[in-house]
Amino acid sequence: MNAGHTPGYLLAQIESALCSAFPSKTKLEMMLGHQLNTNLEEVASGGNLKEIVYKVVQDFKSSNKSLAKLINKALQENPYNPDLKAIKEKFKVTTSLVNILLPLENNLMKQMQQAYRGCCADNLLDDSAEEIPESLEEILESLDKIPQYYNDQEIPIIQFGARLLETE
Repeated sequence: MNAGHTPGYLLAQIESALCSAFPSKTKLEMMLGHQLNTNLEEVASGGNLKEIVYKVVQDFKSSNKSLAKLINKALQENPYNPDLKAIKEKFKVTTSLVNILLPLENNLMKQMQQAYRGCCADNLLDDSAEEIPESLEEILESLDKIPQYYNDQEIPIIQFGARLLETE
């Protein structure tokens, strides 16, 4: 699955996970060569590691390459990295939901906002309409920021999907 509609906040988290797993340009270069038969210099050069990783992620996002494949191959190269493990799961869930809901965003925004409200603990959201996100990407980013302990250990994005199915 190529995640053409990957939210910006999730791209930043992918970049952060890759920097955590491959803390030097050489280690990133080795992973790309070993796992993806890709030459780092052809994809991204110059700059610091964070800038290089940004360019790699953008290349995989914008070309026929797959962000899912980049994450999976990075995890094969560094299978014990907790950040890569977490981003793999988050990427799969988030992009699946985006792929389903993005075409429906204009028709279902009120229901999405209602489901979002249901996911927020009372102390995280007041009655101000200004705090209700106005797009699917804003909703997903806000859900990602909710501490999981407010949701009885249920991942907020999963709770959002379930509540969306219950809305009228």
